[in-house]
Amino acid sequence: MTAALTCSETSTDLTCDEALAIIEPYFHAMQEVFVEHPELARCGKTGLYVAPWVHDSPRHYAACRDDGKAIIVAPEMVELDERMVLAILAHELGHACDFLYAGEFVLGHEREALRRKREDFTDRQWSRWIKDWEQRDEDAVEFTADAVAQLATGLVIGYTGPCQLQSFERGKARPQGLR
Repeated sequence: MTAALTCSETSTDLTCDEALAIIEPYFHAMQEVFVEHPELARCGKTGLYVAPWVHDSPRHYAACRDDGKAIIVAPEMVELDERMVLAILAHELGHACDFLYAGEFVLGHEREALRRKREDFTDRQWSRWIKDWEQRDEDAVEFTADAVAQLATGLVIGYTGPCQLQSFERGKARPQGLR
């Protein structure tokens, strides 16, 4: 009988400043991909920060502030595979765009990101729409981040390994309820 696979805890001896120096070039490269997309330029002002509190469980390496202005990564992120780092950053930039363009991104039938612009609605319609957008469940928020990342990069984010971490071109679709 084989033991069930579990998430392994990563650790690093690097300081936050040292981790930032390693991760920042990856962040800027991915951010540039997003900024070059004509519908995602606002994320050019999103900043990157490193904080140990982000790694509060074996599968959490990054977070995005709900105003889209900051992405915070754990120093342990430097220990991950490069493709996972890029996919995690793309996912978080997807969140940033979703928040920076509040209410404008929705999921299509194939879970692709579709954009609805504010000017296409009356004030009353937009008010109702924003209220619904603010009340999305966690799965809708996470699926939207992946969809916006795919819109920007042209790459599908898959979830792989025992921790179900983001990666490009491998893994399966994000499972419902993954936290």
